[in-house]
Formats: sequence, structure tokens, C-alpha cells
Amino acid sequence: MQPLHVDSHVFSDSIVVEAHGAVDVSTAETLEYRLRSALAASGGRRMLVLDLARVEFFGTVGLQLLIWADQECRERDVTLWVVATDRAVLRPIEVSGLTGRFHITSTMPPVNEYAVAEQQTA
Repeated sequence: MQPLHVDSHVFSDSIVVEAHGAVDVSTAETLEYRLRSALAASGGRRMLVLDLARVEFFGTVGLQLLIWADQECRERDVTLWVVATDRAVLRPIEVSGLTGRFHITSTMPPVNEYAVAEQQTA
């Protein structure tokens, strides 16, 4: 299993947080930090995309982060999109009964790619 690597990209209308590797109790702090930073920078942006397409393991702590991010987004009137294609991510969401809570897609939602303001890597 790969260690967790997280990138974020800030656009004029959205923020994309991409995670690669394993989301578990030993790596969740990195993803949480990046999500908190993205939400703090969300002023005026209407969409937060959490791209989990390259996540190999998604533990219970990952579900807790999704629930937290969803609540924070709702409070800020920001739409949370979750990009997930692998069973490693989709299955825990399904088993926990959370499928209907999130906007889950297999492809990246449209973002204004021409207005990149900032990129961060961790």
C-alpha cells in the first residue's frame, strides 16, 4: 500500500483535493489538514471536489472525514463532490449507508481549469 499523498488545486470557482494512497488512522491527519485548508480558502467558491480515484484503502476514519467535510460544506453553502472509482472507496461508503449523502461521481466534475490561483502538495 502506498503512503498517502495529497495535492490541492484552487480555481476561481472550486477547490480540488486529490488523495493518492491509503486513508487510514496513520494518514488521516494529512487529508484532514488539506480539507480544512481548502474549506478555509473556500470564500466565494461553490464547489469542493475530493478526488479519491487513486485511493487504495479507505478506512473508517476516511468515512468520518467525509461526514465532517460534508457538514462543513453545507454550512458554507459549498457543494461537496466525491470522485471515486475503486471498490476500496465505494464499498465502505455503501456498507455504511452513506451513498445517498454525498455527490459521488466516477469522473471529475467541471471546474474552471483556466483560472488556477494556487497549488499545494503534501
